[in-house]
Amino acid sequence: MTIISVVLGRTFHYVDDVLPFRLGGNDLPVDDIAAVCLLVYFGVSTLLDASSSDAMKAEEEQKEAELAVSEFSGNGAGLLSAASTIVSTFALVFVAEWGDKSFFSTIALAAASSPLGVIGGALAGHGAATLLAVLGGSLLGTFLSEKVIAYIGGTLFLVFAAVTVIEIVS
Repeated sequence: MTIISVVLGRTFHYVDDVLPFRLGGNDLPVDDIAAVCLLVYFGVSTLLDASSSDAMKAEEEQKEAELAVSEFSGNGAGLLSAASTIVSTFALVFVAEWGDKSFFSTIALAAASSPLGVIGGALAGHGAATLLAVLGGSLLGTFLSEKVIAYIGGTLFLVFAAVTVIEIVS
């Protein structure tokens, strides 16, 4: 998913190189401006979602995820069961990530930044988030509410937008 979104972002970046947008004799980095707009949108929408978060919605989403995992994961021990769990987890995560904020923000960052840096950062971020979810999701949930995590995420989107603006003007 990360590599697909980086390829899409770099394609958008190269299209901007081939079809530059000029305003008053100056080239405007449309890919970078689009990235900033997307990051600001995600930041604001995530902060708004966090401020109006519904506890019942979070519980409902968790129950749906548990049901989906229980339907697809293998039962018992052994190599076949582990392989079944790996395949079903990959499929669930791949489908869940397609078209979400991390997918589009990776496209935006790849359009405006180094593709190798975006791949490395995205893989590290996904890996850390997955590790936290697997090893300490319930424990972490006792210390940090979903609302706090959403506020942190929304703020980070706005920080990334600000950094991209600074890169555009410098």
